[in-house]
Amino acid sequence: MNLSRFIFLIAFIFSSFSLFSQNGDKAGEKDIISSLNWKKWSPGVVPVFTPSESLAQFKVAPGFKVELVAHEPMVKDPVFVDWDDEGRMWVGELRTYMMDLDGTNEGERMSRVMVLEDTDQDGVMDKATPFVEDMLNVRCIAFVPDGVLIVESGGLWHCQDLDGDLKCDKREKLIDFATAAHGNIEHAENALHFALDNWMYNSKSSRKIAWRRGSLIEMPAKARGQWGMASDSFGRLFFNHNSQWFEADWATYDRQWPNKGSSVKAPTNQVYGIRPNTALNRNYRPGRILEDGRVASVTTISGLAVHSHGAYGDDWEGAIFSMSPGTNTVGAFLPEKLFPASDEYVHQLYPDAIWKEREFLASTDERFRPVNASMGPDGCLYLVDFYRGVIQHKRYLTSYLRRQSAERQLDKHIGLGRIYRIVPEGHKKVERSTGLVAGLSHPYLWWRLRSQKRIVEGDRQDLSSTVRKLAEDKKANPHARVHALWTLAGLGKLKEETIRQAIEEKHWFVSMTGLRLAGESKGVTDFFPDEFKPLAEKVAMRGNVSPTLASYAAAVSKFGYPSRVLKAYKDKEANWVKKDKNLLSAYRKGRDQYGVSCGACHQADGKGLPNMAPTLAKSDWVTGDANRLIGVAVHGLMGPIKVNGKALEGVPPIMPAHGFMKDEQLSSILTYVRNAWGNQSGVISTEDIAQYRERESTRVVPWTEAEF
Repeated sequence: MNLSRFIFLIAFIFSSFSLFSQNGDKAGEKDIISSLNWKKWSPGVVPVFTPSESLAQFKVAPGFKVELVAHEPMVKDPVFVDWDDEGRMWVGELRTYMMDLDGTNEGERMSRVMVLEDTDQDGVMDKATPFVEDMLNVRCIAFVPDGVLIVESGGLWHCQDLDGDLKCDKREKLIDFATAAHGNIEHAENALHFALDNWMYNSKSSRKIAWRRGSLIEMPAKARGQWGMASDSFGRLFFNHNSQWFEADWATYDRQWPNKGSSVKAPTNQVYGIRPNTALNRNYRPGRILEDGRVASVTTISGLAVHSHGAYGDDWEGAIFSMSPGTNTVGAFLPEKLFPASDEYVHQLYPDAIWKEREFLASTDERFRPVNASMGPDGCLYLVDFYRGVIQHKRYLTSYLRRQSAERQLDKHIGLGRIYRIVPEGHKKVERSTGLVAGLSHPYLWWRLRSQKRIVEGDRQDLSSTVRKLAEDKKANPHARVHALWTLAGLGKLKEETIRQAIEEKHWFVSMTGLRLAGESKGVTDFFPDEFKPLAEKVAMRGNVSPTLASYAAAVSKFGYPSRVLKAYKDKEANWVKKDKNLLSAYRKGRDQYGVSCGACHQADGKGLPNMAPTLAKSDWVTGDANRLIGVAVHGLMGPIKVNGKALEGVPPIMPAHGFMKDEQLSSILTYVRNAWGNQSGVISTEDIAQYRERESTRVVPWTEAEF
């Protein structure tokens, strides 16, 4: 064998090994995985179009037009977009993703966050400043009062621009975050979406986070979605998975929607592009590709956005826009009836002369990859176009897709990217908010949420009285009042009279928000105070009231709030508890009460939460002097304290008073915490509580450690 033939043979062996040994290959599919079915519809090399050429290949729903906002070289490999309070566009660039078919250099710190500006106000970005340039596969950002939170693979960073040049001068890693991305970039935490309840929600995550007084707070949350997160003006959360256009739930309002089940999913997974979609991972399977070359169902769903109180008007209220980069489309789903009247959605399809039907937006450019979307300050939908041939990660790349990508040169021409805006016909500019409290009344949800976020995260106590006036203003827009109520809750400034007035309001959402936040007015999160139950019962019996409100009012008047504790914990009753019938009875009652009124902050396992609530497990405040513990429960505690002799750090210096609870409730809870999680300190009786109340009947302020 001559040398050239030997080299060729070795090259063929290695290329064949690479070709037929991909991570995404499934066992038992060796015969069909070598399929060349794609040659029937898409045999040629995939062209690269300029931004203007690609723009010309869009077909969008009647009544809308697509505008090019930014493109390479200003942005490269964009995966998300957000805006600061000055209207500047911030773009995250995933610059090391699948630079070739082997995923070379994925671990290099080359990802960036860019700040784009439209200096001449013509709608097109013309200035770019790199805020950070050495991130590891940046995933999302969030603005906080003194900086920007940036998530990369493995961590969440607090980044600050100290001199106003839009470049990061100081950064600190706050917590581990998206750690799974080191091994599986497609299945790790992402999104820092601020929602109505003052929490930032994340997909592919079982926690939510908040920024309070310069620190992060974490709490357990329902795991949702895979890429992206959105919410609407009612606080519903929207998310999706790779084979599901969208899913939505209303856990914020105690799962009072939908009527059945805990969430609503898209009515279909069908998709209607306007070109063959052969370059998808499993298309070698029989029946995956239709006779016209398109695929029957989505398998590459990415981010999404929801139009709620935006520029598209009432006809598009509640519309969900979901990204399908593998089919070069954006799907749209409209609610059958306005929320909360229905939980049905209609897939919006449009006639097409060639393909019969198509999605809300579709392109004939195979490199158009809408991977994410956001509603902007102008109320319009912005699309993030990764503009790549290969978007399947190496971990899941099949031999079938690898071969097609190589032959059609889908792996070539990286480092591109575009941002588009979808504008309705006759679009009129709405002025930005002129102040934070005024922003709570802005017609667009983007401004209301951003104003609420800035007030709460900035701890603007100086604005609380003005916000309260808005919450109590019967002539104000109902949604503005709801934002004001949640803002007061975030500031810890909700008053009982404000909540009573809200509950009695005729508008169902204001009334429901009053019920939802009744506990907050007493300084607790998850306990519905008994004094509000007659008012809730009155609302439930009121005529001409929304069925959703009536159902919720009836439920809380009888049973209080449903459990909101999500952390799985199986309590183990200690032997000494089981041997004492009186103690066991109080313990079990207290455990149930604790789960409703205390567990969200101190957690089911009693270990508390960083930056929010101290541990109760093996704490001298719990196992020590019973009268001190009763005093803290009834009147609260403020100022710095020591736990087991060590100064407590990072926790807000106040424990709210729970004196509004009945003696029996408090005695059961305190008995439980004194004998759970390894604690052993006996019973606190109802008589103990009553005697304390009589002894301290003139006290109205919380205790301090020094007083004890």
